[in-house]
Amino acid sequence: MIWLTVCVTLARELVRAFSVPLRLLCYLPFRHHWRQVAKEALEAAHKRPVDDSDEALAKFFAKRQPNAGEQPHMFVSAGEASGELHAARLVAALPDNLRVTAFGGSQLSDAGADVRFGLSEHAVMGVTGVLKQLPLILRAFAAYLRMLRDDKPDLIVLVDYPGLHLVMAKAAKRRNIPVLHYIAPQYWAWGPWRMRRYRRAVDATLTILPFETEFFRRQNVPAAYIGHPLLDEIADSPPDPEQVAKIKTRKTLVLLPGSRRAEIEANLKGMLQVAEHLRDTDPDLRIVLPHKNPRRTEMIRALLKDLGRLDVEHFEGPLSHWLRGAHLVLAKSGTGSLEACLHGNPTVVVYKLRGVLATAGYHNILSVPWIAAANLIANKVVVPEHCFHGEDGWRSVAADVLPLWRDTEARTICEQNLAEVRNRLGEPGATGRVAHIVRRFLQLDQPTKP
Repeated sequence: MIWLTVCVTLARELVRAFSVPLRLLCYLPFRHHWRQVAKEALEAAHKRPVDDSDEALAKFFAKRQPNAGEQPHMFVSAGEASGELHAARLVAALPDNLRVTAFGGSQLSDAGADVRFGLSEHAVMGVTGVLKQLPLILRAFAAYLRMLRDDKPDLIVLVDYPGLHLVMAKAAKRRNIPVLHYIAPQYWAWGPWRMRRYRRAVDATLTILPFETEFFRRQNVPAAYIGHPLLDEIADSPPDPEQVAKIKTRKTLVLLPGSRRAEIEANLKGMLQVAEHLRDTDPDLRIVLPHKNPRRTEMIRALLKDLGRLDVEHFEGPLSHWLRGAHLVLAKSGTGSLEACLHGNPTVVVYKLRGVLATAGYHNILSVPWIAAANLIANKVVVPEHCFHGEDGWRSVAADVLPLWRDTEARTICEQNLAEVRNRLGEPGATGRVAHIVRRFLQLDQPTKP
């Protein structure tokens, strides 16, 4: 019976995947409507503080049921490494009288969860990645269905990773198990037509950007803003003042070409061209490429060698002191670019489109006016951003880098606006806020762990 359900679900998802081009065509006549919806959500969120009280999740708390066993049982799933970090922090912050089972990896296991399937250790991205790992995904889903049948949780918390997690959420809802999604998907930017399915699959969503809350509530999805996890990371591991001071002794350009191999290969050469253009103005320029992931170290150094750029310094490890000490950051759009902005130094954000379809999608499907999170949070251009196809776009990037590199009015205004972005995100404590929601839902009276 389990595998019959798996096969039926697979067939349904394949039909859904193959119908995406048709869905896109049907969406195009309505794209202006969704852009207006996104615009109104951005404006409303900017005009008033986000209501992050428990009342915002009243419909979610109304789904609460008596706990099935003597000990409350929560299931949590993380499909990739960054999501597992958030999930592990949540588990560590919850009381010992809660039993936690999980899909994830060693981080969740170390936090005290009973890991039933190593999902995050086999993270997949894109259609090709899914097809390659399809047998593993099917086994994971079958294990999940058995868990729902034989060891029913009182609450399911799915962290990010909306593809597979949305399928898992629907399976839980059919069994009347409440589902909380931690880190809302970016449907406000790409594919808002998926909101109907999302609304039916989850009982509530937790957002990490203030304007997201307004968007999801307007689509009748109970939502609460819990703060951005990056604030917790910066608070927990602040930059070393001595290292920052040492970096600041020389004007440093920090390059963040992305975290994935394809991103680094697509962006690094162009970023180095921008750096050379800047060096014509400032010969003493220092170029640094820091990276968190040790698995990318060999590839990055090989790329730098192939490009003949042994003058570029590459460092493996935390980014915080480099971002705080940099004179300017050139970053691929994503979490890394927001992290750079939160450290307060001028940043230029880029997103290099790959292929005709991606370019057409950017011009016809994107619902929001900007791609950089800092600009969306402020509802105005705080940092220059460039989304382009081909190599000519790097010339425009270089033109925006130059005034921010100099000690000009543009640089001062950018720094002031970045301080406003940081203030709008609020205080650290995202994990504690999620833990509070879980404790209240499961009626756990013990305080969270320190």
